[in-house]
Amino acid sequence: MKNVSLFLFLIFAASLSFAQKDSVKVKIDTVNVKKERKKVEFGPGKTHYAYAFFNFMFATPPEEGTDADIYYGKSHSISYGVRYRLKLARFFAVGAGLNYSYFAWHFKQNDAKKIPTSITYDKEKLKINALGADIFFRFNFGKNKKSPVGNYIDLGGYGEWNFSTKRQFTSYINDKETTGYSDYTGINTGLNYLNTINYGAEFRAGYGRTILFVKYRLSDMFTPSYKNDVSSTELPRLMIGFEIGFHK
Repeated sequence: MKNVSLFLFLIFAASLSFAQKDSVKVKIDTVNVKKERKKVEFGPGKTHYAYAFFNFMFATPPEEGTDADIYYGKSHSISYGVRYRLKLARFFAVGAGLNYSYFAWHFKQNDAKKIPTSITYDKEKLKINALGADIFFRFNFGKNKKSPVGNYIDLGGYGEWNFSTKRQFTSYINDKETTGYSDYTGINTGLNYLNTINYGAEFRAGYGRTILFVKYRLSDMFTPSYKNDVSSTELPRLMIGFEIGFHK
């Protein structure tokens, strides 16, 4: 009887040991599956995705008023930044981005100009450095086997903080002691007639890594006091260009 009891005890202990091993194995497999799921949730076609971008844009007519004449082929902006996209449905997502932007506004020189000053030079431009942020709704459509992000349209808004503003002007001088002309370039910084904050609406139509980008500034470039005392003319609000997304 003792031998039978001992035999039954050994069988029970062995089965308990195997059950514990199976339980540990199931737990380990469950953890591995969860880790694997977390790994595949981040990417171009997944729930979470982040990428870097570069865009180049040109100012387009018209400006508001007649006291400034813009070189439209030269007046431009360049931006670098990162964007995050949260996929909520198969064809819909929301996102936000951060960027650094450089703006260059080139002015034609004539007697009628008042913006940014009424003095005429051979060259004159405004240079603005800004930090910006945007939020957007993304609508995906169609299929694009060559791109990890597919085709999409972004509708959103942006805000910018102009942390550095400069006016640069150049005059060519006939130096009689030399055989040609020399130039004098002056720079004014911290321009108090420019608003520190700008904001507006934006539109992007993306085909893979190549994106058509449109921005419309809703805020005024110049301060209310400057518009009252000098001129109510505003620089062009619409900018159009392209963007390249560095997708993986």
